[in-house]
Amino acid sequence: MLYALFAIAIPILIHLFNLRKHKVIYFSSLRFLKEIKTKNKKKSRLKNILILLCRILAITFLILAFAKPFVPAKNKSEKNDVFIYLDNSLSMDIDFGNGNLFNIAKKKAYEIIDSYPENHNFYLVTNSFLSKNNFPYTKDAIKSQIDNTSSNSAIKSFKDILSRVESVSMKNHLYYISDFQKSTFFSSTINEMNVDCSVSFIIVENQDVTNISIDSVFIKEPIFDNNIEVVINVNLSNNSSQDIVDEVIFLFIDDKQKSQQLLSLLAGEKKTISFTFQTTKKRFVNGHIQTNDSPISYDNKFYFSIPTVNKINVYSINENNDNNAFLSLFKKDSTLFNYLSNNKGNINYNLIENQNLIILNEVISLSPGLLKSMKSFTKNGGSLIIVPPSNLDNINNYNLMLNALNINLISNINTNNIKINKFISDHPIYKNVFLKSNEKINYPNSTKSYSVNKRNYSSQIINYANNNEFLSSFSNGSGLIYQFSSPLDESFNNFTTHALFVPTLINIANTALQIQNIYNIINENDKVIINNEIPKNELPHIILDQIDIIPTLKINNGVLELDINNQITKNGIYSINIKDSTVNYVAYNYKNEENNTITLSINEIEEFISKNKFSNIDILSSKNKLFKSIITEKEIGKEYWKLALILSLIFFGIEIFLLKIN
Repeated sequence: MLYALFAIAIPILIHLFNLRKHKVIYFSSLRFLKEIKTKNKKKSRLKNILILLCRILAITFLILAFAKPFVPAKNKSEKNDVFIYLDNSLSMDIDFGNGNLFNIAKKKAYEIIDSYPENHNFYLVTNSFLSKNNFPYTKDAIKSQIDNTSSNSAIKSFKDILSRVESVSMKNHLYYISDFQKSTFFSSTINEMNVDCSVSFIIVENQDVTNISIDSVFIKEPIFDNNIEVVINVNLSNNSSQDIVDEVIFLFIDDKQKSQQLLSLLAGEKKTISFTFQTTKKRFVNGHIQTNDSPISYDNKFYFSIPTVNKINVYSINENNDNNAFLSLFKKDSTLFNYLSNNKGNINYNLIENQNLIILNEVISLSPGLLKSMKSFTKNGGSLIIVPPSNLDNINNYNLMLNALNINLISNINTNNIKINKFISDHPIYKNVFLKSNEKINYPNSTKSYSVNKRNYSSQIINYANNNEFLSSFSNGSGLIYQFSSPLDESFNNFTTHALFVPTLINIANTALQIQNIYNIINENDKVIINNEIPKNELPHIILDQIDIIPTLKINNGVLELDINNQITKNGIYSINIKDSTVNYVAYNYKNEENNTITLSINEIEEFISKNKFSNIDILSSKNKLFKSIITEKEIGKEYWKLALILSLIFFGIEIFLLKIN
């Protein structure tokens, strides 16, 4: 552009070769002509010189304006890679009255891009970590990518973003545009973190508003499909610095409101509330907890899906014959239990994995295959009851089986008459059994029992009067092993004929039902377990409204898993369909970290930078009207084209003024 300075010759030539013709002026008297002529000639010459200078300077500064003069930045980056992290988490998709935060962040990204020349490489980073963003974009292309970016439920910490950027390019400048939520910015440790690239924090200012966070929903007992009353518990919190008064919390089942409560929470307070509702004869109880607080609305619904239970599967494996007490209790109650029994030599191994409770009734020894099946059964969540045999000739051989199961070993037989009267009333299987202490209870009596070599990790449930264990439990994986130290035989004790036998065994069977997850968290629980058989050449579909996902099928320890592969980004209750038929449901919710609206202040961010001695991190305010100029000056240098343009206009104005005056 500086070659255009040759245009200065034009006003100079005009000045030197004034093409105006002389005009003859007739005067009536020539007496004062010489004096006037001398005086006007000096004035005209000065005026022409000033006009010439104005023209030269106006053209010069106009050309300099197009040439864009600047003083280069002192710490200019050696690389042309510019990374823009656009926080597209749910907390950015909020409008506090000054515009949507995410749209404000997009505008700041556009200003950053426009501050750089065309020869730079631009990269876009979002919480989605899309592979297509590993490649550089031109200015127009990256603006198009930003336009097409929307908010979603993914959350990434500052360390996650930094690692992502440095995996693509080591020397670059990262613009980190976010509302800087405390709960997500530090969601992974920053100890000993190195920041090799230059980073500019651009704060899109959030506001501290009241927001009820629905943190979790849970049930304590399985739900049967026989019209019973169900209690569902809800954990809520107020993470803001303001109190919440009389906010309504709703319970919806199958999109119909079932109940509501008024809730008040102090600043920072957590609380658990309970809703009670009546089940219907449906395979699934689908519902959600809802609030209507604003402006933060993405966490107003918390979904759950609870499969109902038809019957409890109980399988008795006997050494010889069935125990009459088990037959009377489980087989006769066909509305609650599916009871099967086999002798040890006729076991149907295909039935084991479908059971909730297995009873080893006086079984003296187990084959290696059956022992392995019992271990796997309890590890995967099943419950196992072990009743020792009444006729035990070889205790050492029997203890080999007990030792393999990692439970108490037995020794000699005691023939002392003793009460079975030490019931641990606060144990889960005795919930609502002992309403009050009553010393006048007629407890069961024992005439014979085996001595037990008690392990330290056993959980006592029932003891003899001398504190020896009668019934103990042991954890194995996600399941339980219940061990009786005495046969349930009238020659040993009268426990099976006592009133406490029924609630003990019934509740052991009830607790054998594993309470499955009633909801999943998006991007955390990515696998769904189903108990349905899938026909050959058929694929399950996970569906919500217009969303249709085909998962990956995997078999893990004999259990069918559906791997979602991070395809779910929207909360709700998804149906699992096979051949256009719904076989299951699964509820997905957002992470509750986003529900905490508290953000980092500028002072806290500065303290974070100072504490970690990050010399290459600075802070830019998104509210600064000279935002774009600051970035340009920082990365390119101090530009003077605006000043040159202003000076050019001034000199053009002076020229016009000089031409107007006489």
